[in-house]
Amino acid sequence: MRLTHLAGETQNGLPLPGQSAVDRLRRGLSALALLLLASGCSAGWLPSSAREPSEAEQLVARADALAGTGWEHAARALYERVLREYPGDPASAPALYNLGRLQVDPTSGFRNYRAAHATFSRLLTDFPKSRWEADARAWRATLGDLLAREEEASRLKLQVQWREEEATRHKLQLRWREEEASRVKLQLQVREEEASGLKAQIQQLRRVDLDLERRR
Repeated sequence: MRLTHLAGETQNGLPLPGQSAVDRLRRGLSALALLLLASGCSAGWLPSSAREPSEAEQLVARADALAGTGWEHAARALYERVLREYPGDPASAPALYNLGRLQVDPTSGFRNYRAAHATFSRLLTDFPKSRWEADARAWRATLGDLLAREEEASRLKLQVQWREEEATRHKLQLRWREEEASRVKLQLQVREEEASGLKAQIQQLRRVDLDLERRR
């Protein structure tokens, strides 16, 4: 851009008649403003408010829209794509936070408290000063407590299961011993019956002996 008259209209290098110094100053400032604007445009400068969103930010916005309309699986895929393809991009912070929110949502169809705990932990590690820091810390603490309680419940459940199996084994052993006692009792009864039979035979033999002796 070429500025032809910076200090007002002149003729042979002298100001035109009737033109004051204030008028010439105003014209000069206007020309300077036009020059600055032209140089800014030629350099490709744009206000920060007019900055186009990055590819990662566009993906996060699409994922947010999908999550808000019930397409949680599609939203998760986009969040994970951002984390995979743009791991250091600032847009990964909201991607991590919103992904963690989906992972704790029971209506999402893929609730996973352990995965959500890892997601919020990664957010705090990779973006410790993000605007989601406080919420992420609260989520991680709550999920950590929940996971600890679930592990304790699982441990107690295993103990109960082991005790029930142990009780079942004891019942089987008790039944086996009762059956063994019944078998021994039957054997004893048989032996007693055999002994009674032998006693009867002995008495009969004695009587026979007595009869023989008398006949002699």
